[in-house]
Parts: sequence; C-alpha cells; structure tokens
Amino acid sequence: MAENTVKVNLSFQSLLEAISSLGIAERYKIWEFLEAELFPNEDDSPEDIAEIEAARADYKAGDYTTFDRYMAQRASKSA
Repeated sequence: MAENTVKVNLSFQSLLEAISSLGIAERYKIWEFLEAELFPNEDDSPEDIAEIEAARADYKAGDYTTFDRYMAQRASKSA
C-alpha cells in the first residue's frame, strides 16, 4: 500500500493542544517517536536499551513511585 503524505501548517500551541486531547496510548507513541528522533539508539549500548525497556515495562505495570511519595517515605525514615 502506498503511503500518503499530508503537510499541514500548525502552530506549536495548536500542536500542544492536540496532543493534550489524546489518550495515554497515543501520547506514549508520540513520546517513543520523539525519543527515537532526539536520542538515536546507535549511541546506546545493548545493556542501556535493555534497562530502558525494563524501566518502561515497570512504569506501564504501575511499578513506580512519585517524587512526593519518595520524599514522604524518606522523611518518615529520618524521623
């Protein structure tokens, strides 16, 4: 199938608003695209890539802590 191309003049603010209206899955796809564009994998070692993928999997599974929760836990440990 031939790929169609569309060029659109869109202000940056309009782009941000459009992204804000997307669901989390679509935002994640944009994030992956931008990350690939900004930080090509050729500079990453296989170990780095595996670690990044593992961290993404943990995040998707909800296995993470917020900064506020971390600070609260740290404060309670030092008290």
